[in-house]
Amino acid sequence: MTSHTRPDHEFEFIDRVTSLMKATRPDQTLVSFGDDGAVYRPTPGKAQVLTVDMLVEGVHFTRQTMSPVQIGHKALAVNLSDLAAMGAVPAYFLISIGVAEDWTEKALQDIYVGMSRLAAAHRIDLIGGDTVTSPKQLVISITAVGEADTQNLPLRSRARPGHIVFVTGKLGLAAAGLHLLLQENVSQQEKERFAPLLKAHQEPDPHVQQGQLIVHLAQDEPVALNDVSDGLAGEANEIAQASGGDLVLEKKKLPTSRLLLDYAQLQGVDPYDWILTGGEDFVLTGTIAPELFARLNQAFRHQGFPLYEIGRVVSGSGQVWLDDGGKIEPLKAMGYNHFKKRGGSP
Repeated sequence: MTSHTRPDHEFEFIDRVTSLMKATRPDQTLVSFGDDGAVYRPTPGKAQVLTVDMLVEGVHFTRQTMSPVQIGHKALAVNLSDLAAMGAVPAYFLISIGVAEDWTEKALQDIYVGMSRLAAAHRIDLIGGDTVTSPKQLVISITAVGEADTQNLPLRSRARPGHIVFVTGKLGLAAAGLHLLLQENVSQQEKERFAPLLKAHQEPDPHVQQGQLIVHLAQDEPVALNDVSDGLAGEANEIAQASGGDLVLEKKKLPTSRLLLDYAQLQGVDPYDWILTGGEDFVLTGTIAPELFARLNQAFRHQGFPLYEIGRVVSGSGQVWLDDGGKIEPLKAMGYNHFKKRGGSP
């Protein structure tokens, strides 16, 4: 077998790629690869949090806009962001991958390289998975396990009237980066100028530490969290519907970068299309009591993390409103819909 062909033996390939992963929890991992199931010992007193995400080539990523290393990074980052929104500490993950005919072993190994680097940074161990053939495109499914305290899970249903709505990072950058990558004849100078937008799309940074810090500071007080994967409008609506209150977001407070605004102006695009509905920012949005927000802001500053107040929770019926200088209009969930028919490439 050469590195220029698709792997022809599953178990040899698994041995090669799993060797890239370094175990960080040997005392808790009782059985990893080699048997029909993995076995681990949970941390006493902790709840187990599970999340699963599937990425399909041509829907969630393309080789036109991302390298195999970046695809691996992003595949794991999606799950880590879900754990972050639950205030969980990452522990383990499993990966199933459907390999299309036109993927070489070298490219597949690079996917695992991207995952291994992010896994090492967040101390999450690979303990199993499956590898099969796929008739058309590459498919990656990751199941991640985290551990969290049971007494104060940051559920979407825990938003309360009087809470402040916040986000833990700037919005719209990933969507702008994807827009740039899909343009034809982009110069190297443009890529260098707008490199942070490209990085936001290709190598997202899940806010795992931020999620843990929020839950730790809140203690027994209710806090709601959601990760911004399908756009702020969609995530805010999920919190509003789950909690039964209304969220009022202030347009002038929505954080973004000067670079995104410059790029939007060059392209003749309304930047708020990306900021509100672009998705894949993988920052956290949530709600918390005002007195706790002040303490959280101080704790974030101490850690070098940004934190932005973007609105408030009021009594209502589970809707989201956008306040544009006193003009208040409903903000519908307009994130990515996998079951909506659409033409062209995603």
